Amino acid sequence: MISYRDRLRFRLSRFYQQAGSRLPELGGGLVTVGGVFLILQAKVIEDLVDGFAPWLRAVLAFGLPVTAGLLVGVFRRRRKPAPPQSPQSPGRLPLPAGRDDLIGRETEISQVVARARESGLAVIRGPIGMGTSSVAIRAARELTDEADEQRYADVRGPDRDHPETPLRVAQAVLRTLGLQPGAIQEPEDATAEVIDALTAGQVLLLDNVSTWDQVAWLPPRVPEAYIVVAGTVSGELPGHVEPVHLGPLDPEAGRELLARQIGDERAERGRELGLLVDACVGSPSEIVRIGRWLARNPRISLRALIDDLNRLPIRQKLGFVLDQSVRQLRPTAKQLFILLAGLPLAEVDHQAAAALLGLPSAKDAIDELAELCLVENVRVSRVRLTSTFHDAGAQNPPSEPAAWRRLVRHFAERAGAFAARLPADDARKWFAIEDKVLLQVLAYQNPVPKTGRALGRIADALESWFRLEQRHEDRLRTAQALATAAKALGDENMQATAELRQCAILLTSGDPRKARHHFDQAARLRIKVESWPPELHLEHAAILLAEGDEFTAVEAALVHYAQALSGGDAAGHALRLNAVAAMLMRTGQNLDHGSRGTEARKLYSNARAVLFEALRQAQQAGDRGAEAYAEEVLALAHFYLDQIFDASSHLQRAERLYAEIADEIGRGRCLVHRAKIMLEDPGHAPEEVAALLDQALDVLPPVGVSTALAHLHLGRLRPEEAEEHRRAGLAALAPWDEIAGRLQVLMLRKYLGDL
Repeated sequence: MISYRDRLRFRLSRFYQQAGSRLPELGGGLVTVGGVFLILQAKVIEDLVDGFAPWLRAVLAFGLPVTAGLLVGVFRRRRKPAPPQSPQSPGRLPLPAGRDDLIGRETEISQVVARARESGLAVIRGPIGMGTSSVAIRAARELTDEADEQRYADVRGPDRDHPETPLRVAQAVLRTLGLQPGAIQEPEDATAEVIDALTAGQVLLLDNVSTWDQVAWLPPRVPEAYIVVAGTVSGELPGHVEPVHLGPLDPEAGRELLARQIGDERAERGRELGLLVDACVGSPSEIVRIGRWLARNPRISLRALIDDLNRLPIRQKLGFVLDQSVRQLRPTAKQLFILLAGLPLAEVDHQAAAALLGLPSAKDAIDELAELCLVENVRVSRVRLTSTFHDAGAQNPPSEPAAWRRLVRHFAERAGAFAARLPADDARKWFAIEDKVLLQVLAYQNPVPKTGRALGRIADALESWFRLEQRHEDRLRTAQALATAAKALGDENMQATAELRQCAILLTSGDPRKARHHFDQAARLRIKVESWPPELHLEHAAILLAEGDEFTAVEAALVHYAQALSGGDAAGHALRLNAVAAMLMRTGQNLDHGSRGTEARKLYSNARAVLFEALRQAQQAGDRGAEAYAEEVLALAHFYLDQIFDASSHLQRAERLYAEIADEIGRGRCLVHRAKIMLEDPGHAPEEVAALLDQALDVLPPVGVSTALAHLHLGRLRPEEAEEHRRAGLAALAPWDEIAGRLQVLMLRKYLGDL
């Protein structure tokens, strides 16, 4: 009778012949990429049937690293490798200058300062145009006039019709405090971060808050520090928050403000000034706008303007002055106003405004619009249409498609240039301001023809930035937007790339079911298997492994992957060698059932040699992700050889490399591995191991095998929390609920159920 070992070697030999790619003969058998996963899955199934043996802890944790590690660096090999990336956030934004003509708000400013000093939190709410930002900035400066103690976060988003989500607001605040925004998965996760980051005497201002829900996660108090929230702040506030309401200016303050803007003898006509203030419903921004328009038109009498306004309904009073202002604009300023009003973006920088016009500079046009308060300059060199005039521009003017095309190409050039400079401070600061605008450009519902290539460059740049910040939801949102735009433009290659990117992100985050959907979408766009790019074959193999599909299909996918790789693709071949090493380790376990005898140790040693070659090729390619993955698997090889010190050393290097490329998921897997090694050493206290697993759960996605395994270990280490970890672990395996073929997941679910 032919032994299992001989049958295995025969099948590996046959598959080697099919693949047409010879690898070293190690451990007495021909090693192939397809054989890796044949042995891997066969051994996993055998282990699970035998039960939870001591060495099964490593087997259970190993399935996800192999599947996820296959995709390391796949989409970066076509670009020049980025320099080592630092997890530090860009510089903190200081308080803006604020308005110099703040009149009639002294009482409200004093109230804000008093409440901040009394309770640590002050909220200023009022309708748009009432000056909440100006009051908040002035109050914040009174709380501390030291620029180093001021923290400012403008939480307005690029979408004028939809406010930012609480999570995005929390991420913006973390960035303002110099923290990593991708470190949180829920806005409530930022509460403790804010408490730790704010020190005595500092003031944090959150400006342009639309609803209380956006900031409900804020701590009610930070000792000896101040938090100021300003904006419309609609919704019900909690009992401990007493807001300062900003209403219309009182008549006297309104007349003084209007008189300052007019600046001639007409400013002395108090009664007529009062009537104009009434027409502006006491809004400081409207009073300033009308006053500046009158200053530009000295021949217009106040009485004539009042008579014109009295003949109009209330809704049309403010629009009347707007129409008069637009009519007097010079052609370039008028064109820019119309284009800005028709944009799906709330604001752009001055260079983008120039791109809209097709001119080297838009400064003169912006200055003219700002003088009439038709636009406002926000932050540094950014222009935003005044809120009242969002819909004032002509819809779809004849020049809009060309202007939009120029704008998209401008953003593509800027984004590509700064992405190449990441993680340099100037690039980080640029993306911190522009990333939401870029995402909004990418998600434009009606993409203009001939913008496909530029949109692809924008998506590539955002992927680099969001990966650096560990904002995986935004990575997925970017890929979804690119897929939608590509479909609208009829660009199947770009659409396939976007679908593959979604597939890779979902596989890495532990959701094979959704990943399969996007893979199928990409595959349909590449009808002939022969036309698939290498990464499609690789993702196919990873999905089949995640689902526990037939090995023949896995083998076929890997044969195509090997054939599609170019000879000089060192990173791709490094991944292949990593898979070979995984097979050798699984073969060792399969032959000796975990006893780690002489033959098994030989295979583990051979696996270690292959991994060092994989590591060399990854370093040659400059792919830090593939290098980190090789170090991770090397740690497991040494673990099987009972070389705990070397295993720990490789894990430390893997963790450091994952941190440099901001791959928190990979680092989280290493933390789980390290906890497993510590479990083998009775010298480590249970709480020390549990603390490491807690740290891993902070960075791992909410679903996935590694996450479930961490909960399983925590449930055993902390029996009093077993039920909580049982539920969390089972929830982490939810993506496999409708996937019956992966016994590894089935057994892990069983062990969690037994907690």
